This record gives sequence, structure tokens and C-alpha cells, in this order.
Amino acid sequence: MTPAPSNFTLFHEIFILDAYIQRKLDESKKDSITKNLVNDLLTALRMDPLGDLNIFPAVDLRAPGWSFIIPITTSHIAGHYFEGPGRRPHIRMDTYSCASVNWRKLIDILHKHIGLEKWRATFIDRQIGVDGSERMMVDIYGVGDQVLDERKLFVQNPALAAEYISREAPVAARV
Repeated sequence: MTPAPSNFTLFHEIFILDAYIQRKLDESKKDSITKNLVNDLLTALRMDPLGDLNIFPAVDLRAPGWSFIIPITTSHIAGHYFEGPGRRPHIRMDTYSCASVNWRKLIDILHKHIGLEKWRATFIDRQIGVDGSERMMVDIYGVGDQVLDERKLFVQNPALAAEYISREAPVAARV
């Protein structure tokens, strides 16, 4: 699943999702729901697990549901599903990948597995930019598998960013 070393470039991208979902998930099927979701995400990311998928039932019943995490090639997938009494069921997830992330594909997979309703997401290209290249972030929102809006944010002053990156020590470390 993971690309061959000669075709692998580290990208450091993260997709963060906060979403309401259409209906409560069956807690008795949390293992299969989570495993199927994570397997499809791994396929889309072209990543392999570095360890086991860990699923933790809620201990604090003020926030019933479950949490999960799996380490993947130089990265991770983590999530928290909640279904508090009188509240809409929702999920909070982050997918950190060192392979390039097609966040639209991740939305499709999430909607297929858990039925997204209204959601907000942030995609961050976490490059350090030693050559002064821009670091990019996208603020996204949608409903179901539909993206309703996306706004891209960039480093506003590439020359200043390049100068900052070239410093020998961070500003806070200078005396």
C-alpha cells in the first residue's frame, strides 16, 4: 500500500474534521465501523499501519461514545465519536499523513461510512519551507459529501517567511 521509497516524498499534511452525523452509530458495532473506516482511509492515503488500531470506549459518560487511534507510516489517524443525551451525534477526527492528502476523497469515505451531516474541516500543508515556500491552510465546510465553501490561506509575506526560516536560532531563543 505504501509507495515505494523511490516514489515517496514527505509532505506533512493534516486534515482536521469536526462533523455532525446523520444518526447515532451502533456502539455494539464500534469495532467493525471503525476498522472499515480506517481501512478505507489507509487505502486512500496509500499508507500502512505501524501498529494496531486501538479503540477505547468512553469512560466519562458525560461524553458517551468511543475514541480511536492508529499510527501509520510517519503519521496517525485519530478520532472521537460522541453521542451525548439530547445532543446530535458527532465526530472529531484528525488525519495526519506524510503522503499527499486528497481531502475531498477523505470526505467521500467519511460520508460513506458514518453519514456526514453539517461539517467543518481544516486542511494544513505543514511544510517548513526552507526555500521560503508558502505554508498553506484551507478552511472548508459542507454538508454530507458536498463541499459548500473553501477558503485558502497562505503566508502573506513570502520574503519575511524566507528570512525567518533562514535564521540560525528562533527569535524566542535569542538574547
